[in-house]
Amino acid sequence: MPQMTPVVVAGGNLNGLGVVRSLARQHIPVYLLSTTHACPAAWSRHAKFVRAPRLQGEEFIHALRGLATHLKCRPVLMLTQDSSVLSVSAHRQTLEPFYHINLPDDRVVELLSDKLSFDLLAAREDFPVPRSCAVRGRDDLRQIDALLPPVILKPADKGRVLNGAAERAVRADTLERAREIATEMLAHAPALIVQEWIEGPDSEIYFTFFCVGRDGQPTGLFSGRKLQSNPPAVGSTAICVAAPEFAAALEQMTLQFLQRVPYRGLGSLEFKRDARTRQLLMIEPTVGRTDWQEEIATLCGVNLPAIAYWRALDREPPRPRRQVAAHRYAWRAGREFRLSGEFRGGVRLVDGYCRWADPLPGLYYYAYERGIRRVWRRIRRTFFPALKQQRSA
Repeated sequence: MPQMTPVVVAGGNLNGLGVVRSLARQHIPVYLLSTTHACPAAWSRHAKFVRAPRLQGEEFIHALRGLATHLKCRPVLMLTQDSSVLSVSAHRQTLEPFYHINLPDDRVVELLSDKLSFDLLAAREDFPVPRSCAVRGRDDLRQIDALLPPVILKPADKGRVLNGAAERAVRADTLERAREIATEMLAHAPALIVQEWIEGPDSEIYFTFFCVGRDGQPTGLFSGRKLQSNPPAVGSTAICVAAPEFAAALEQMTLQFLQRVPYRGLGSLEFKRDARTRQLLMIEPTVGRTDWQEEIATLCGVNLPAIAYWRALDREPPRPRRQVAAHRYAWRAGREFRLSGEFRGGVRLVDGYCRWADPLPGLYYYAYERGIRRVWRRIRRTFFPALKQQRSA
């Protein structure tokens, strides 16, 4: 039997861990590229850890080329972070001799990575999105007055959020407060998007994951639903499930999006249903990478990382051995999150970190990151400043 082409997964957080475990279900060899071994995916028995100085920029590209040269083959490249996507897209001509890469062209990557560009695209293509305005400086602050509060403010450039230079999203209940927040955010981000708040709880947030082959045809679709976000209302997914009851509507909107945007590779769309109008509104896309909670799709029988792997090699994915009932699983991003209400019965809650068949990531995360590391930080904050004061005195 010929040796399988390996995958290089860039990024070792919970997203990367889910990707590693999804690929392992089809016995695909995985190399995990991360800046440190202190990340959950680096402890998985399903991946070989490789250190990189960075996961963006020239150093990242150099590390990728070095790894492919060391492996003496042309691996499939799978990304988990926006900053990595932007770097690979900008250097794809350099990397394509070394890796199988399935990304939209650079113009589409840039278009979908910027919230203001996506908002213009949505207006042109008549995608259902919340009313919004662009703020590129103090002169634009008055445009916020055309919106109905509450509103949510976000940096247009996701890279600012990922680098810790700006907050991910901030809600303002009044227009006066929105202008104050916008003024503060402009000090750290050159442009913002301000959207009218979509009324409804976190459980009205939905998403579709998809993979598009080089021929432009979608080869995998999965519809899911958030139940909780962390922090509430503006944060990342804490608990999610499949959403078979909304799959038809979500997938129709997603296919319309893919018909109008020349897309390739992995991606996702996020939606929220307005509690007042009951309309599904498109919030934002994820381009060129897997999503934070992507493993819920694999648990429910749609293994998108594996589908993307076979499509990158221009091969048909093997048929799944069994179908998994879509309502059986819920995925969570930590044991502090609990199911409630209608989802408490008949649903198996799967922790993103803990697996009996792959125990070390869970042990690392809960014992070290959530245990020893937190205690040590508390000790440093409490005692070390006092020791420095005594020495200086």
